[in-house]
Amino acid sequence: MSWFDLLLLPENVLWAWRKVRRAYRTADSLFDQAEVAAFELDLEAQLDSIRNDFATGVWTTMPLRLVPQPKKPDKDGHPRLRQYFQVSVRDQVAWCALVNVLGPELDQKMPAWSYGNRLYRAAWYEREPGDARPSRLNIGPYRHSAGHLYRHFKHSWPLFRRHISLSARKMVADDIDPDALDHGERLALEQSDGLAYLDTDHWLRPKDAGDTIYAASFDLRKFYPSVRTAAILRGFEVHVQDFRDDERLPHLVAQMLAFKVDTKTVSADLAQVVDPPVVDGPFDGIPTGLFVGGFLANVAMLTLDLEIDALLLHRRDVAHFRFVDDHEVLAYDFAAVVAWIRDYARLLRKHDIGPEIEPDKYIPAQLKWILDPDAQDAPNESAEELIVQASRAAAVNGRKPSELMTRTLAQVSMLAAIDFDLLTDSGRERLEQLEWLLLANIPENEIRGDTRMAFAAARIAKLTPALFRPNDELLEAERAYRLLPRPAQDDENAHAAIAALEEVISELSQKERDTWDALLKRHFGLLFEAFARHPDKVRLWIRLIDFCRVTGHNGFDRMTAWLREQEVSDHQHLSCYLGALALQTLSRHVITASVAATRVDALHREQSAAKHFLAHVAASDITAFAATKRPVQAFQAQATRAFVAASVMASEEIINAVPGVAQALMKCASKLDPGRASPSIKTLSERGSSLGVWYHWFFTASGAYGDFAPSYWPRIAACLDATNVSDWNALRRYPKDLPRHAWARLGEHPALLNPDDAGWLLDAARGNLEEFAGLPDSPMVAEIQERTDKLRSTNTLCDWVSLTATLKPNDPRRSEWTALEIIRQILKPLFSFDQELDLESRDADFLDILHPENVQIPPEWRFLPDDPANTVVPTWEGWRKHVRVHEVRVTDTGLGDYRYREILPAKDRAWPRRLRPIGQLLWGILRGSFALPAAWNVRGQERGLVELVAWDLERLPISSFSLAILQSCLLPRNRETSLFDMFPSLFGKRIGHADNDTEFDQPILSPEQLSKLIERAQAILQLTQITVLEHDPRQLIPVRLRQLGAFEGEGDAIDTDVPQ
Repeated sequence: MSWFDLLLLPENVLWAWRKVRRAYRTADSLFDQAEVAAFELDLEAQLDSIRNDFATGVWTTMPLRLVPQPKKPDKDGHPRLRQYFQVSVRDQVAWCALVNVLGPELDQKMPAWSYGNRLYRAAWYEREPGDARPSRLNIGPYRHSAGHLYRHFKHSWPLFRRHISLSARKMVADDIDPDALDHGERLALEQSDGLAYLDTDHWLRPKDAGDTIYAASFDLRKFYPSVRTAAILRGFEVHVQDFRDDERLPHLVAQMLAFKVDTKTVSADLAQVVDPPVVDGPFDGIPTGLFVGGFLANVAMLTLDLEIDALLLHRRDVAHFRFVDDHEVLAYDFAAVVAWIRDYARLLRKHDIGPEIEPDKYIPAQLKWILDPDAQDAPNESAEELIVQASRAAAVNGRKPSELMTRTLAQVSMLAAIDFDLLTDSGRERLEQLEWLLLANIPENEIRGDTRMAFAAARIAKLTPALFRPNDELLEAERAYRLLPRPAQDDENAHAAIAALEEVISELSQKERDTWDALLKRHFGLLFEAFARHPDKVRLWIRLIDFCRVTGHNGFDRMTAWLREQEVSDHQHLSCYLGALALQTLSRHVITASVAATRVDALHREQSAAKHFLAHVAASDITAFAATKRPVQAFQAQATRAFVAASVMASEEIINAVPGVAQALMKCASKLDPGRASPSIKTLSERGSSLGVWYHWFFTASGAYGDFAPSYWPRIAACLDATNVSDWNALRRYPKDLPRHAWARLGEHPALLNPDDAGWLLDAARGNLEEFAGLPDSPMVAEIQERTDKLRSTNTLCDWVSLTATLKPNDPRRSEWTALEIIRQILKPLFSFDQELDLESRDADFLDILHPENVQIPPEWRFLPDDPANTVVPTWEGWRKHVRVHEVRVTDTGLGDYRYREILPAKDRAWPRRLRPIGQLLWGILRGSFALPAAWNVRGQERGLVELVAWDLERLPISSFSLAILQSCLLPRNRETSLFDMFPSLFGKRIGHADNDTEFDQPILSPEQLSKLIERAQAILQLTQITVLEHDPRQLIPVRLRQLGAFEGEGDAIDTDVPQ
């Protein structure tokens, strides 16, 4: 299969969307939340459109919208703004799809000493039983379904720094003493991943070499903007085998690299301060903001990296490390360091990639003048004196390279591994360590100060809610108060005792609040102090808002006051960006807080924090976050629209729970748009996006109402425009609550529904038979009319599940064994167990219409089998015999339902296409309901949100073996694993080695294998079926830990050992 064929795989664009969605959810930059929501709401059409454009080999990039982003101040302390662009969601998905296909084999060619922006691979530590050595890091195949684009931070930057330190040790000693290493360094030593520097025989050590080596570092100037697109295309052409076999592929890549910039999204004065400058029109560089930009930079650098790698392996007296644009060099003498950097600069120019070395970022700084004696700002010292100074600064004790040590990284790694949700009494000690990381003056040679502070701020924000401890005296007083009997009216002593206890409770409650408020104030002060030191570090700004959200602390007065102070300072452009970022972050938090405030299952403190947060937002000086006098930038308008929409929807959510806060939120939102009428549900569509898009954003951001519509949905649905594509898709979310005007639209335009929308229309019809009756005649309508006929006697799988829900929990008819038996009988017509399976020669088309409405359960199953022991429920033995006499059947024709379909075309890969609906039937029977997630009612969401099933599977009270079968049928990872042998290059399994990570997700590759696995699961269940008093059946739930992950022998034999 060609690269171009792989690019067109339906799974590929779906994986690309998952990566883009995850990237947006974790982004700390400004983006158009409405644009992302609109793309997702129309996901099916959008992904099909991308595939269609790929197929034609024609691509038109959308303009890059300039959104200048804060960067570190210059050496004089003046604030600066870097290039940053909003890339259209469609282009982001297309690029991720291309990297999914071409990336794994390119990434495998990259040297081990290149660490930044390496593509995601499964990685896990594993220690062999009885092995005293450190756990070995296993590196598995390239994975896509989880939605990770790049490797985790802990497998990149910390590894980069630790390998530098370990290589320094290896340069001066054949062996490294593990006892001299911290835990992270010991793991990094095992995680060499082909790094030659850690091989004992690599180094050619000079005879007179002692323990001293020399280290230097340098950066590349304005890296992403300066990488030429021609270098990227050249990297693909040189290093992707058969890249030009199909001319459509290089032509497509060239078109995708034809970036264009639109600077009209920002004012002229803001555009002028962007560094490096950017103008309207073609852009020859990597746009910062393109999620795959880091990987494209690696592609452009690959030819140079491989030439450098060959030189290193030949010389064996120099080590070179690269993390994106940061470079580190180690050598046995300083002259070799200088010569190596000079040679690297020459090769960089030779390959015409674009970037150049930044002379002001050499460490030691004297390298700037040593390498370029003609530099204008050269000091008075002679060249020899500069070399002596630099040599002294670059000297490192290789046996104990304290200059290269990673103690701060060890601290960060330890704190990152702590689960603060399960905090013990050591929490105070951990907090002190976090405070130290947040504010200590630590050298930046191993981790940047702003990065370290952002990490500590995030952990403090997460830790603080876990530090709350109820006052024991208050709890005792509350209990005593509730146990007091109601006194007689004339019992003065009893009333006095109650009054005294109420006073004690009031005082203790106030004391608890004061203590908690003091703690919150102190922690917020720490976070704000860190932000004030690095206002350009936007993550610190976001963490301030996150802290207010999870704790309910009011920090907005301090934040808005800081912004007001910057309006006349040289930070005014920075405050413009931070204000918009605050509104974007607040909008998401306002949505989640509104749902938390009304959740009946939320903890009291969670509800309280959510309500306080909403009240504080509503009372804040909200206009400090938005532009009121300056020209409004496009990114400010986007953030403002999002906040207004979030406030309106949140008000609707909490109007009954906290009406005062709801009204205050509406007033707050109206301050941001003083020229218009007060915002409302009816006017949200006037703010750039349709109401359907805003509500899709609300549901996805909050995760609420996944099974049923909110009580106020009829008011929302009445305002949705059924003629608008986005609003129509939003109306589809709750078919049983479809409003009258949507039914009218269906009646006027039957083509709105595809043939496989019949299952959705059946759900809608059962919710409103009267409106359904008004639809014009069609084969689909006739089919659904028959199924909704109240006089019709049916015995479908839906009817069976409704019946079993009324039976006793121990009745075999509603058992896990029976659910498996139904699926086994559905598969039975496919083959004979006495002959070799030949699926292609048999008619398996009935599996393409699998749906609970198309499966007929024998009417005999409703009645007790003829068994003298049966009284109210059948016995196990009698039931097993009964169901195998009267078998399930699937109708030849039936209801079409896209929600029970895989994303593959009708003629493509028959068995993989049919596995998911089989799994969904089993899932519905076991959970006792065929109600699907509400989001799946919107076409395309059943593709992107199938992982919703995982949450439910983990909570089903079923055996581990049945759970493993369900996971293999339904979960994206298992589906991905089944493609390993079919498309090995997608996973880096064609040319390189990958450790096996499939022990816990063995795929089901044929119907015969599935049938055998079901039989085995049934046999295991039968071993734990018991009968108690009066022939009452019981099913114990067998759990074997190994079965939770993998199938032993893939179902070839039945293990008769009783599971423990």
